[in-house]
Amino acid sequence: MRKLYVIILTVFTIYSCKKENHKTEPKIKKENYNPTEYFSFPTNIKNWKKYAEIVINDSLKKVSGEFEDYIIEGYIDNNGQKIGWWNIVNRKNDQADNARIEYRIIDKKEFVNQYISYNLKDGNDTINSLFYLRKKLRKPNTLRYKFYTPNKKIKINMSGKFFISYFSNNKKLKTEDLKCFKKDNYYYVDIDFPTQGTIIVKGLFEEGYEYDSGEMGVNDMYILDTLK
Repeated sequence: MRKLYVIILTVFTIYSCKKENHKTEPKIKKENYNPTEYFSFPTNIKNWKKYAEIVINDSLKKVSGEFEDYIIEGYIDNNGQKIGWWNIVNRKNDQADNARIEYRIIDKKEFVNQYISYNLKDGNDTINSLFYLRKKLRKPNTLRYKFYTPNKKIKINMSGKFFISYFSNNKKLKTEDLKCFKKDNYYYVDIDFPTQGTIIVKGLFEEGYEYDSGEMGVNDMYILDTLK
């Protein structure tokens, strides 16, 4: 998301300079952003041109508009908060960096839970993305979760954990704390889920790591899936 990052950085720098009355010229590094801060500029409808909206129902509407060279689409709930999957696409260059973003509401606050960087020509850029996939295995009632995390810088002392709970008819069936295994640029873990009708899975994946400089970091994702 190099071009998109430059645009966001420019907007953030202008805003910061105004806020500080030009006392300092802040030096912003991409690593200093959490995803919610990073994507807050292009997804802020106040910054858009050609704003449009479609009412889906009483609690949801679809919005769209333009930010610099990008077309942005997403969803807003009846509290004015961003929710669900949003798309940021460069309308002029099929090799430009784009993003798909998942917004979640936790403790009444919106935040970016997953983001997938891609361009229309080459597809997903997993090195610069944070997202998960799941697939069924041949063994009955067994799923494999794969968690992709950003790897722009060399990490050491990495570990991945998956905290998961299973529900059926609003009743908690069991809870597990699982160790994830590292392979290539993702973590994975296999789960054996209960078979009592429709199962709701709620969980949290957490990656802890360290950079060569000694800086510590954490990536996490909330999981909410329905299994049948």
